[in-house]
Amino acid sequence: MAGLIPLLLYGCAAVVEIDQDADGDGLIDPEEAEIGSDPGDPDSDGDGFDDGTEASGNTDPTSATDKPYIAGWPIDACRWDIGGEGGDIGMVAPGFDLLDQHGETVRLHDFCNQVVQLVFAAFW
Repeated sequence: MAGLIPLLLYGCAAVVEIDQDADGDGLIDPEEAEIGSDPGDPDSDGDGFDDGTEASGNTDPTSATDKPYIAGWPIDACRWDIGGEGGDIGMVAPGFDLLDQHGETVRLHDFCNQVVQLVFAAFW
């Protein structure tokens, strides 16, 4: 919903239309309508992250299972566009999931366009 605000500037009167962010989540109401989130609820999917944080962090504010990582790992927008090619040098690795140090499952392809360093150990 847009609000009308009267404005007086240099002796001229004008009415300026400003889009509202009814729930204060960082997304204006037309943006919420576009992505399907609730303009009256700052956390449309109830996952503990407000819709604006999720949208700017490349996660889906309408899905409780798609949310930012607890550790704050950045999620890239290309994550759903990438496919694994193979394991040779210069190829895009197939996607896989691992646990981070917080016990949260992270997806390799969420970090596309970034350098990823994997540290692991094996006990025999």
